[in-house]
Amino acid sequence: MNSGPLAVRIEDLRKCFGPLEVLRGLHLEVARGEVLCIVGPSGSGKSTLLRCIAFLEEDFGGRIYLEGELLGFVERNGRLQRVKGSALRRVRSKVGMVFQQFNLWPHKTVLENIVEAPIRVKGLSRSEAVLGAEDLLKKVGLLEKRDEYPSRLSGGQQQRVAISRALAMRPQIMLFDEVTSALDPELVNEVLIVMKKLAEEGMTMLVVTHEMGFARQVADRVIFIDHGVIVEEGAPEVIFTHPKRERTQHFLSLVRHEEL
Repeated sequence: MNSGPLAVRIEDLRKCFGPLEVLRGLHLEVARGEVLCIVGPSGSGKSTLLRCIAFLEEDFGGRIYLEGELLGFVERNGRLQRVKGSALRRVRSKVGMVFQQFNLWPHKTVLENIVEAPIRVKGLSRSEAVLGAEDLLKKVGLLEKRDEYPSRLSGGQQQRVAISRALAMRPQIMLFDEVTSALDPELVNEVLIVMKKLAEEGMTMLVVTHEMGFARQVADRVIFIDHGVIVEEGAPEVIFTHPKRERTQHFLSLVRHEEL
């Protein structure tokens, strides 16, 4: 793991859906600028972990700190009190999240999809928001699509717009939840290229992925999650080449050799 200040610190994170315990006392630290890839079988709690960090799942146990600030609560006299309104929005604004599905507004153009939140949430002027959106579209190679509607774009292009929309809020931490899983195989690489550029620029990234080749190439660290706990973690060359845990070995044996 990278040394230095922490972007994310998670203590004893627990999350249940009814009687099902999805996260079971998970502890995790992520350094600023670190790229952490999270792998594991379906239903192991990977996506729920990201959703808790983004505070899309609010009813969880334990503590999550983003850039040193406690997410969702404030501690007074040794007791946690829930925060709301601007105090909560300020901490949540540290995080941007990109999902499996693109979730673009179909009735708005690419540009309108990107500028909406910076104008409404951050209070940017339209001209400032448009300039920022155009810079982001250049970055992902889609400036010429600024006035198109999502239905006119390929899946890979829509996902790149979704990444741009998240970046438009100027987050310090980016969460990616299986962002290539809904794409045709030939479109996957164009999204991964954008993510690699972000990694090279020093963005803190937590990436849930089945793209093991991407994880091996880009991650600073890989964690393997199963049944809501971290089974094993380490540098990608260690996890993918010499995993120590039998459960990790079995999972990776199911991955095609060429993906590694």
